[in-house]
Amino acid sequence: WQFGRFNQVLGNIGENKRLGRMALWWKRLVAVGLILSIFAVALVINPKGKKTVLTFGMFAGNQWDVPDDNCYKIIDEAIEEFEKEYPNVEIKYDSGILKDDYSEWISEKALEGELPDVFMVLPEDFNTFSSVGILKNLDSLIAEDDDFKKSAYYKSSFQAGEFENSQYALPYESVPTLMFVNKTLLKKEGIPVPDSQWKWDDFYRICKKVTKDTDRDGKIDQFGVYDYGWEDAVYSNGGKLFNKSGTECNLTMDSVENAILFAKKIHQLSGYQNPTSNDFDTGKIAFRPMKFSEFRAYKPYPWKINKYFEFEWDCIRLPAGNEGENQSVVDHLLMGISSKTKHSRLAWKFLKKLSYQKEIQQKLFSYSKGVSVLKSVTNSKTAEKILVKDMGKDTGVKVKLLDEVMRQADETSKFRGYDTVIQYIDSEMNQIMLKDENFDEDILKIKRVADKMLNE
Repeated sequence: WQFGRFNQVLGNIGENKRLGRMALWWKRLVAVGLILSIFAVALVINPKGKKTVLTFGMFAGNQWDVPDDNCYKIIDEAIEEFEKEYPNVEIKYDSGILKDDYSEWISEKALEGELPDVFMVLPEDFNTFSSVGILKNLDSLIAEDDDFKKSAYYKSSFQAGEFENSQYALPYESVPTLMFVNKTLLKKEGIPVPDSQWKWDDFYRICKKVTKDTDRDGKIDQFGVYDYGWEDAVYSNGGKLFNKSGTECNLTMDSVENAILFAKKIHQLSGYQNPTSNDFDTGKIAFRPMKFSEFRAYKPYPWKINKYFEFEWDCIRLPAGNEGENQSVVDHLLMGISSKTKHSRLAWKFLKKLSYQKEIQQKLFSYSKGVSVLKSVTNSKTAEKILVKDMGKDTGVKVKLLDEVMRQADETSKFRGYDTVIQYIDSEMNQIMLKDENFDEDILKIKRVADKMLNE
C-alpha cells in the first residue's frame, strides 16, 4: 500500500510538472504574439522605420523688434529634447524668414495646403486665422489632457489665444509695458520716485513741474514724458475700446473719453513741442512708457555704451486713472496648431513643450527679451538671478514688479477686423491731440466710422 501511494504521489508531481511546462509554453506563446502584434502595428504607423515628420513655422528675430541673436536657440533645444523623448519623430522648420515677411509666408502656406503642423502666430494675424479656420480649435485637446492646467498661465496671456470663447492658440512669450523713470532728473528737481500705486494726478503734477526751458532760449528743452499714448491712458483707466462682440466702438464711454482727454492734457504740457527719443537718451525727459523687451535691450552691452550712462534709471508701473488701476498694455506671441494637421496629438505635445514646460519657458529670460507666460517661472528666484546677471544689480526691474504687471494686465478685445479699426482710430487720435476744439464732435465722428467698419 505504501509503495502504491508513493507511486501515486510521484505521478501527481510528474503531472503537475507537465501542466507547468504547458502553462509556461502558453505564456511564452502569448508574449511572442503580443510582440509581433505591436511590431505589426508599428510597421503600419511607421513603415520600414520611417520617422514621423512634424513641421514647425517660425520667424527670425523676435516680435518686439529689438536685437536678438538667440532666436533659434530655445527652439533648437526644445526640438532636440522632444526628438529624444519621441525617437520616431523628426521636427523640421524653415529658417531665415523675417518677421515682416512672416504673415505673408504663413498665408501662402495656408493657400497651398502646406501649413506647418505647429507655428508661431503674430497678434495681428490671430483674429483672422481663428475666424477663417486656419488654426485648430484646441478645446478638445485641452479637455483630454489631465496634466494641463490653465491656471498655470497669467490670465491675460492665456486669454490672448482665445477667440469666441474657444482656445485657438497657447501663449509662448509676453511683453508688458512699464514706466521708465529718470531718477537723476527727478532728484535734481527734488521729486521722489513715485511708488507703484501712483495716480494720474501724481503723474501730471510731476510732468508739469519738470517741463521747462532750462537754458532760457524761449523753447522747452526738458519734458515730463515721451511716448505716452492715448491707449496707455485708456488701459489704466479701466476703459474698453470695444464691446465684447466687436460690433461697437466705446469711444464715447466716460472711462475712454476721460482717458483720451487726460492724454491730451499731458501732451499739451510741452506746448505742442514734441520731445524726441534723443531728448530721452540725453536725460532731458522724466518718464517714458517702454516695453520690457526694449528695456532689457537698452541695458546690456553694446547698447549701454551709447545710452543711459549719464543718468540713473528705474522702472515702475504706469499711473492709474481715476476709474482704473495701474494697468498697462501687454503684448503676446502665440503658437497654434494647423487645422489640417495629420498629427494632432504629437503637435499638441510639442506645443505644450514650448508653452507649458517650465524648463523651456525659463530659457526665455536667458535667451530672449520677453517674459514667461507661466506664473511660477516669471515669479522665481532663477528668473531674478538671470535678470541681475544680464542687466546689473542696479536694475529697477524685479520679478515682483513683472509678476504684478502681468497679473494686473487685462485682455484686449479680439475680433475679425480689429487691427484695421484700431489703426484707423489711432491715426485720428494723433489729430485730436493737436486740436483745441470740437473734441466731442470729433470723437463721435470717429466712433461712427469705426462702428461702420466693424459691421461691414
